[in-house]
Amino acid sequence: MHMPRSEDTYVRVSQQILWVGAEAYPLQNIARAQTARLVPNRAWAWRRFLAALVFEVLLVAAAAVALRLAPRVSSVRGYNAVHAVHGVAVGVLVLAVVLAVISTIRLMVRLSKGTYYTLFIETAGTPHRLLVSPDQYAVTKLFQQIMEAINNPQVEFEERVKTIHYHFGDEFTQYGDHSIGKVSR
Repeated sequence: MHMPRSEDTYVRVSQQILWVGAEAYPLQNIARAQTARLVPNRAWAWRRFLAALVFEVLLVAAAAVALRLAPRVSSVRGYNAVHAVHGVAVGVLVLAVVLAVISTIRLMVRLSKGTYYTLFIETAGTPHRLLVSPDQYAVTKLFQQIMEAINNPQVEFEERVKTIHYHFGDEFTQYGDHSIGKVSR
Protein backbone atom coordinates (compact mmCIF):
# COMPACT_ATOMS: atom_id res chain seq x y z
CA MET A 1 0.00 0.00 0.00
CA HIS A 2 1.44 3.28 -1.08
CA MET A 3 0.50 6.46 0.68
CA PRO A 4 1.21 9.54 -1.42
CA ARG A 5 3.85 11.82 0.01
CA SER A 6 3.17 15.52 -0.08
CA GLU A 7 5.46 18.41 -0.79
CA ASP A 8 5.27 22.08 -1.59
CA THR A 9 5.46 22.87 -5.29
CA TYR A 10 6.14 26.37 -6.50
CA VAL A 11 4.15 27.42 -9.55
CA ARG A 12 4.84 30.72 -11.22
CA VAL A 13 4.41 32.60 -14.44
CA SER A 14 7.22 34.95 -15.36
CA GLN A 15 7.96 36.44 -18.78
CA GLN A 16 5.27 34.28 -20.41
CA ILE A 17 6.77 31.04 -19.08
CA LEU A 18 4.87 28.75 -16.73
CA TRP A 19 7.17 27.15 -14.17
CA VAL A 20 5.97 24.15 -12.18
CA GLY A 21 8.84 23.23 -9.91
CA ALA A 22 11.77 22.79 -12.32
CA GLU A 23 9.58 22.26 -15.41
CA ALA A 24 9.04 25.14 -17.83
CA TYR A 25 6.17 25.55 -20.31
CA PRO A 26 6.05 28.56 -22.64
CA LEU A 27 2.52 29.94 -22.33
CA GLN A 28 2.15 30.36 -26.11
CA ASN A 29 2.65 26.56 -26.49
CA ILE A 30 -0.24 25.68 -24.19
CA ALA A 31 -3.17 24.58 -26.35
CA ARG A 32 -5.52 23.66 -23.53
CA ALA A 33 -5.70 23.37 -19.76
CA GLN A 34 -8.18 21.58 -17.55
CA THR A 35 -8.79 20.50 -14.00
CA ALA A 36 -10.06 17.08 -12.99
CA ARG A 37 -11.19 15.32 -9.85
CA LEU A 38 -9.58 12.00 -8.91
CA VAL A 39 -12.05 10.07 -6.77
CA PRO A 40 -10.99 6.74 -5.26
CA ASN A 41 -12.97 3.78 -6.57
CA ARG A 42 -14.50 2.65 -3.29
CA ALA A 43 -16.86 0.17 -4.99
CA TRP A 44 -13.84 -1.60 -6.48
CA ALA A 45 -12.22 -1.71 -3.01
CA TRP A 46 -15.34 -3.34 -1.54
CA ARG A 47 -15.55 -5.86 -4.41
CA ARG A 48 -11.92 -6.81 -3.94
CA PHE A 49 -12.41 -7.15 -0.17
CA LEU A 50 -15.49 -9.34 -0.62
CA ALA A 51 -13.67 -11.57 -3.12
CA ALA A 52 -10.83 -12.00 -0.62
CA LEU A 53 -13.34 -12.68 2.13
CA VAL A 54 -14.96 -15.47 0.08
CA PHE A 55 -11.52 -17.04 -0.41
CA GLU A 56 -10.78 -16.78 3.32
CA VAL A 57 -14.14 -18.36 4.21
CA LEU A 58 -13.34 -21.23 1.85
CA LEU A 59 -10.01 -21.70 3.63
CA VAL A 60 -11.78 -21.80 7.00
CA ALA A 61 -14.32 -24.31 5.65
CA ALA A 62 -11.52 -26.53 4.32
CA ALA A 63 -9.76 -26.38 7.69
CA ALA A 64 -13.00 -27.21 9.51
CA VAL A 65 -13.58 -30.22 7.25
CA ALA A 66 -10.00 -31.38 7.88
CA LEU A 67 -10.45 -31.02 11.65
CA ARG A 68 -13.74 -32.93 11.51
CA LEU A 69 -12.16 -35.74 9.47
CA ALA A 70 -9.08 -36.01 11.70
CA PRO A 71 -10.65 -38.56 14.14
CA ARG A 72 -11.62 -40.81 11.21
CA VAL A 73 -8.05 -40.70 9.91
CA SER A 74 -6.79 -41.78 13.33
CA SER A 75 -8.74 -45.03 13.23
CA VAL A 76 -7.41 -45.84 9.77
CA ARG A 77 -3.85 -44.48 9.67
CA GLY A 78 -2.81 -44.00 13.26
CA TYR A 79 -1.95 -41.34 15.77
CA ASN A 80 0.70 -39.49 13.68
CA ALA A 81 -1.72 -38.95 10.81
CA VAL A 82 -4.17 -37.23 13.19
CA HIS A 83 -1.47 -34.79 14.31
CA ALA A 84 -0.45 -34.09 10.72
CA VAL A 85 -4.02 -33.37 9.61
CA HIS A 86 -4.65 -31.32 12.75
CA GLY A 87 -1.43 -29.32 12.22
CA VAL A 88 -2.26 -28.56 8.59
CA ALA A 89 -5.81 -27.53 9.50
CA VAL A 90 -4.60 -25.19 12.25
CA GLY A 91 -2.05 -23.72 9.81
CA VAL A 92 -4.78 -23.09 7.26
CA LEU A 93 -6.93 -21.41 9.94
CA VAL A 94 -4.04 -19.16 10.97
CA LEU A 95 -3.42 -18.32 7.31
CA ALA A 96 -7.10 -17.44 6.83
CA VAL A 97 -7.06 -15.14 9.86
CA VAL A 98 -3.85 -13.41 8.71
CA LEU A 99 -5.29 -12.92 5.21
CA ALA A 100 -8.53 -11.55 6.70
CA VAL A 101 -6.57 -9.02 8.77
CA ILE A 102 -4.52 -7.97 5.73
CA SER A 103 -7.66 -7.67 3.58
CA THR A 104 -9.35 -5.54 6.23
CA ILE A 105 -6.35 -3.23 6.56
CA ARG A 106 -6.14 -2.83 2.77
CA LEU A 107 -9.86 -2.03 2.63
CA MET A 108 -9.55 0.60 5.37
CA VAL A 109 -6.59 2.24 3.63
CA ARG A 110 -8.41 2.32 0.30
CA LEU A 111 -11.61 3.68 1.85
CA SER A 112 -9.71 6.37 3.75
CA LYS A 113 -8.11 7.84 0.62
CA GLY A 114 -9.36 11.30 -0.15
CA THR A 115 -10.35 12.97 -3.36
CA TYR A 116 -7.54 14.73 -5.22
CA TYR A 117 -7.64 17.50 -7.78
CA THR A 118 -5.30 17.71 -10.71
CA LEU A 119 -4.28 20.35 -13.20
CA PHE A 120 -3.49 19.21 -16.75
CA ILE A 121 -2.07 21.20 -19.61
CA GLU A 122 -1.93 20.17 -23.22
CA THR A 123 0.86 21.38 -25.42
CA ALA A 124 1.48 20.38 -29.04
CA GLY A 125 1.70 16.76 -27.90
CA THR A 126 -0.12 14.85 -25.23
CA PRO A 127 -1.62 16.26 -22.05
CA HIS A 128 0.78 16.66 -19.13
CA ARG A 129 -0.26 16.39 -15.55
CA LEU A 130 1.17 19.45 -13.89
CA LEU A 131 0.24 18.73 -10.33
CA VAL A 132 -2.10 16.84 -8.04
CA SER A 133 -3.33 18.34 -4.79
CA PRO A 134 -5.91 17.60 -2.13
CA ASP A 135 -6.79 21.34 -2.23
CA GLN A 136 -9.48 21.98 -4.84
CA TYR A 137 -9.38 25.74 -4.28
CA ALA A 138 -5.62 25.92 -4.96
CA VAL A 139 -5.92 23.92 -8.20
CA THR A 140 -8.87 26.00 -9.43
CA LYS A 141 -7.07 29.24 -8.57
CA LEU A 142 -3.94 28.12 -10.46
CA PHE A 143 -6.03 27.16 -13.47
CA GLN A 144 -7.66 30.60 -13.53
CA GLN A 145 -4.32 32.38 -13.10
CA ILE A 146 -2.73 30.40 -15.95
CA MET A 147 -5.67 31.17 -18.25
CA GLU A 148 -5.40 34.84 -17.34
CA ALA A 149 -1.65 34.80 -18.01
CA ILE A 150 -2.22 33.23 -21.44
CA ASN A 151 -4.66 36.02 -22.32
CA ASN A 152 -2.63 38.83 -20.77
CA PRO A 153 1.19 38.85 -21.31
CA GLN A 154 1.61 41.29 -18.40
CA VAL A 155 0.34 38.84 -15.78
CA GLU A 156 2.92 37.28 -13.50
CA PHE A 157 2.33 35.33 -10.31
CA GLU A 158 3.87 32.84 -7.93
CA GLU A 159 1.99 30.34 -5.76
CA ARG A 160 3.07 27.63 -3.37
CA VAL A 161 0.78 24.59 -3.57
CA LYS A 162 0.70 21.49 -1.37
CA THR A 163 0.97 18.67 -3.91
CA ILE A 164 1.26 14.91 -3.82
CA HIS A 165 2.92 12.35 -6.02
CA TYR A 166 0.13 10.42 -7.67
CA HIS A 167 0.82 7.49 -9.98
CA PHE A 168 -1.37 7.30 -13.13
CA GLY A 169 -0.04 4.12 -14.76
CA ASP A 170 3.13 2.60 -16.14
CA GLU A 171 6.05 4.99 -16.41
CA PHE A 172 8.39 4.70 -19.36
CA THR A 173 11.75 6.39 -19.35
CA GLN A 174 13.61 6.82 -22.60
CA TYR A 175 16.50 9.03 -23.58
CA GLY A 176 17.38 9.20 -27.24
CA ASP A 177 17.01 5.92 -29.11
CA HIS A 178 17.67 3.67 -26.12
CA SER A 179 14.98 2.59 -23.72
CA ILE A 180 16.32 2.34 -20.19
CA GLY A 181 13.33 0.59 -18.75
CA LYS A 182 9.79 0.61 -17.54
CA VAL A 183 8.66 1.26 -13.97
CA SER A 184 5.46 -0.59 -13.06
CA ARG A 185 3.76 -0.04 -9.73
